[in-house]
Amino acid sequence: MGEILDRSELTIENIMPFNIKIIAEGGQAFRWNYIKDCNYIGVVGDRVLQVCQDGDKLIVRSNKNEEVEDFLIDYFDLARDYKKIENELLKYKEIADAVLYCSGYRILFQDPWETTISFIISANNQIRNIKNTIENICQRYGNPLEFQGKTYYSFPGPEILASLSCDELKETKCGYRAKYIIETAKMVTNKEVDIYSLGKLSTDEARKELLRFPGVGRKVADCILLYSMRKFDAFPIDVWIKRVLEHIYFNGKEVPIRKLQNFAESKFGNLAGFAQQYLFYYARNHLRSFANAQDDRQETQDSLK
Repeated sequence: MGEILDRSELTIENIMPFNIKIIAEGGQAFRWNYIKDCNYIGVVGDRVLQVCQDGDKLIVRSNKNEEVEDFLIDYFDLARDYKKIENELLKYKEIADAVLYCSGYRILFQDPWETTISFIISANNQIRNIKNTIENICQRYGNPLEFQGKTYYSFPGPEILASLSCDELKETKCGYRAKYIIETAKMVTNKEVDIYSLGKLSTDEARKELLRFPGVGRKVADCILLYSMRKFDAFPIDVWIKRVLEHIYFNGKEVPIRKLQNFAESKFGNLAGFAQQYLFYYARNHLRSFANAQDDRQETQDSLK
């Protein structure tokens, strides 16, 4: 676990393996943005955090400093031995390149409500659009947070979104997902699903509850389980994970998602969520030539039909 060195400008030491770029840009959270001089600005709950990594140190400024070190240790999962996790994953020789490429990736411990709505928005969507929609929702319905002369906004609670009409919410550019968001907000507000207690359930039981929400399928449910409930046996499969699994384990052949799901969960067990993170970032950023070639082949096949 990191060591706190300075409490005015919070500095946490001995954080490795840790890579703020991969963590902030890896697709598990949408409210982190890069600014100059290797800093990232993020809004987490009612905190605005400016984070800069300097080698083995994490330097943090915030709009509120109460218990911020405990919060950061929890949020960035700094108490967990990721060196041990990476060494365990390196035993799977076929994914060793991905683990080495993404060393320092950590799974954030996020708010279940915000994570649920964020990943409902994420379905069949691009990261830029997801980020813009979430920011629009926060600016319209969240609480203002002042930091370094700028105003940021918290994510609105379920009771606020539950009170909106679809037309109102569609002004945030969420499109057809508005009805999913509002109905989910109503279910949480009415305690039809106790979203903050799901982490106490088994992964399967928690997943069944999440699948009750409109707009939540298996992939979105697994993202919520992994990124906000520490269900590390969850293995979300999107197009990138599907491609990289087929590439590594099935000679590039098309494989049904259910078969891939069973294969990955059986192979990686309680390390499945960690393996998924390394493979996802690696596939998106290192295998683009492979993915583009695969797309080109598909377009050629389609043209011959």
